[in-house]
Amino acid sequence: MEVGGRKSDDANENASTEFVLHCQPCMKDGREISANGFCKICKEFMCDPCISAHKRFAMSRNHVFLTKDKMPSFYMNKDKADFLPTEPCLEHSSEMIKFYCPTHDDLGCSDCVVLHHRNCKVEYLSETAKQYKDSEEYKTLNKNIAHMETVISALNNDVNDSEAFVSENTKEEVQKLRNFRAQINLVLDTRENVLLKSMKENEIKQKEILSKLRDGITGLKQTLAETTTDMQTTEKQLHQRFIHAKMANKQLVKLQGEINKINAEIILDTSVRCTFLTDKHTEALINSSDILGCVDFSNEGLNLRRITSETDVDLSTVEWTKDAELDIFCTEDTGKSWITSSALVEPGKCLLADYGNKCVKLVDINVNKVLSRIELLGDPWQVCALPSGHAAVAFPDENKVQFVSVKNDSVIAGTNFDVSGSSYGLAYNDKSLFVSYEYHNKAPGYSYVERMSMAGEVLQTFTTKTRAARYITVSSSSIYVALFISTEV
Repeated sequence: MEVGGRKSDDANENASTEFVLHCQPCMKDGREISANGFCKICKEFMCDPCISAHKRFAMSRNHVFLTKDKMPSFYMNKDKADFLPTEPCLEHSSEMIKFYCPTHDDLGCSDCVVLHHRNCKVEYLSETAKQYKDSEEYKTLNKNIAHMETVISALNNDVNDSEAFVSENTKEEVQKLRNFRAQINLVLDTRENVLLKSMKENEIKQKEILSKLRDGITGLKQTLAETTTDMQTTEKQLHQRFIHAKMANKQLVKLQGEINKINAEIILDTSVRCTFLTDKHTEALINSSDILGCVDFSNEGLNLRRITSETDVDLSTVEWTKDAELDIFCTEDTGKSWITSSALVEPGKCLLADYGNKCVKLVDINVNKVLSRIELLGDPWQVCALPSGHAAVAFPDENKVQFVSVKNDSVIAGTNFDVSGSSYGLAYNDKSLFVSYEYHNKAPGYSYVERMSMAGEVLQTFTTKTRAARYITVSSSSIYVALFISTEV
């Protein structure tokens, strides 16, 4: 039985002009309202309210409508319709996207082809889109979207962990303060209140930072969800899938940049640890301006402070002895270990770059045991410790730097960013990364050093007349680069 107002395809082709045409969107809701216009792009009849709504949406704002006296006299079969462009050009809003340029990986309208791709071999969108769904690029795009969801989720977990740490850290240090305060005279109440206020202000500041990071993550989730929705809502339209897939690829590049920035802020901003330090001379110096103590906000955190105190000795007077060798072999290793670098990320725990097995290993040097092993982007070279259990690894063959985190005796892979050469050396100082190159695009044949932000932005560059920089270390006033010199003839 046919629904009132509908006809079969064969009947439609011979329908008379007296046949009542109803608004097709309204018919889907069970309402029969006379159509007053026809969308040439969607090939649907619509009533006045539906036409107004259609023109409000960005996706259909530029669709072409036929008035009631010019619209077709029968229903269109959209399955038999010829290809029609449905997306407006980003540069020429009055034109529709019709062409794809493989040379520039760009979409455009007729004006774009004339202005920007005159000498290119452009393709008509209807033909290119047909094969795109089964292409490797489309499959890779879906994998990248899934990976991006995982990375964003991991960033969100880091923010939650950091927030819990700030609250617990403040709670512990406040208790230490009150225990110490109970041992001295009541005249110190004023000073105690000053210190408590300082701690609370730091907690509020840290939580404000974390709240902003969470808002950024929420924005990334929304952007990724919109990108995914655009792709999913165009399953039956090959050309639209192709357009949205191309747009999604470019959107993922922007998202990766935002993720790198958030990850860098997490490493730098959430590593500030509130520590109450008692004043050893309070009883003797009751009138001191530093009465009771002070609050230390150290970027390095309590763990790194302990490392400093434990190693604060005169190395020139130490009698060195050989200790037991570390067993760093893992069953997953396929070749001989070639350790190119190490970094102390926690007391008694080293992060090793195993170039021979393309992995990074976390080793407990006190019990001679590999706690965690992870394969990252490729062959790691130098690894450097960052604040609060984070680290960065250089990959010379891949021209990349990647962040990792050490949590619960496990190494967790983080975000990465591209660098412009064979990045061997890597060092950290004063919230900056220093990267040394054996080969750099701007200075082939010479050693090249860049100072970068934690998001991968180049802040300074240094060039030397030497070659083959393999390792780098940085102090507050100097940069030291170790060179690789071959003795082979």
